[in-house]
Amino acid sequence: MKSNTEMAIEEARINAEKYIEQMMSMDDKKLIKHLDLFRKQMEMAYKQNNKTAFELLNEYEKQTIQARMKKNFKIEKQD
Repeated sequence: MKSNTEMAIEEARINAEKYIEQMMSMDDKKLIKHLDLFRKQMEMAYKQNNKTAFELLNEYEKQTIQARMKKNFKIEKQD
């Protein structure tokens, strides 16, 4: 049986494009705050050897970076 964190990882990956599009409408300062928070939480997960939490936070961080890049550099979807 999958843990809640494992299910959240799957959901984040399945809905990545939708989440990225939503984040693109957010203020860049807010996205930067999210990145800072994710990195602090990732550090805690790493120290606690919580691999699934680290993986989930890494996915959130990756999506937030992608949203910032698409928003700030007007990057179009690649086929």
